[in-house]
Amino acid sequence: MAATRTWRGRLFFGPGRLLYAGPVGETRLHAHHSFQLVLSLGEPVVLGDSHQRTRACQAAIIPPDVGHAVVGMASAAVLLHASPDDLAGRSLRALGTTGEGVEDWRRAGEHLLSLTSAALPRSWHEAESLTQAMLAALRVDTVSPRPAHPAVKRLLRLLPESLDGDVRLETLAHQLGLSASRLSHLFSAEVGLPLRPYILWLRLHRAAEHLRAGAPLTSAAHAAGFTDSAHLSHVFRRMFGLSPSEIAGVVEWVLPPRDSGFLQARGAPLA
Repeated sequence: MAATRTWRGRLFFGPGRLLYAGPVGETRLHAHHSFQLVLSLGEPVVLGDSHQRTRACQAAIIPPDVGHAVVGMASAAVLLHASPDDLAGRSLRALGTTGEGVEDWRRAGEHLLSLTSAALPRSWHEAESLTQAMLAALRVDTVSPRPAHPAVKRLLRLLPESLDGDVRLETLAHQLGLSASRLSHLFSAEVGLPLRPYILWLRLHRAAEHLRAGAPLTSAAHAAGFTDSAHLSHVFRRMFGLSPSEIAGVVEWVLPPRDSGFLQARGAPLA
């Protein structure tokens, strides 16, 4: 994604996923560490791969860490970034959506074509409904059982308020009276996302809260537990192919409502 005047939409953010809805502009060749599901709600998006092949795509799935570019603009599209580490990401890998060419991406996205009449989401709940519809169209499993182990439930309550402290696995395990390996296994099994990526998403969410409120990039980075603004920008670019400064003042950040429960349990139903 490249931040130009063309990119003036909404950015819906939550652990394990980020969804952009709005007009799509041309980008340079780039890669990011997330699956990208592309759904155009108007004219096709023209995508290009690292071999300079292009295709007009109404829908596509671009795998993680694969070079791609938007070479033809679209007036209304949805770009859903999904973590490769959580339940949905593992399901996407199992579907074989790992091709490096643009025709592979177009074929992988064919099941999304049933959603091309959808409207661009305006609220977080609308975005979450569209996200679930896109993943359901691909028959991707997204719902983990509600966390049941007392240690996991306690950790989910504590983590959002502990990001400026020591949140290393060994430290957290000691506080909870578990071995590091036991906590790691429990958390992944009950939450659907390994502990380290989950904490990273919490940090990104915290930074997004501060950026939406108008905080400078450095202040947002420190508030979220990043070393500095360069650290935050590096992590954000690796995940999504752009830095926060590139989209500042260009897109509207939309974060999960605090009563949604989304930050505590990925598998829990929304309020």
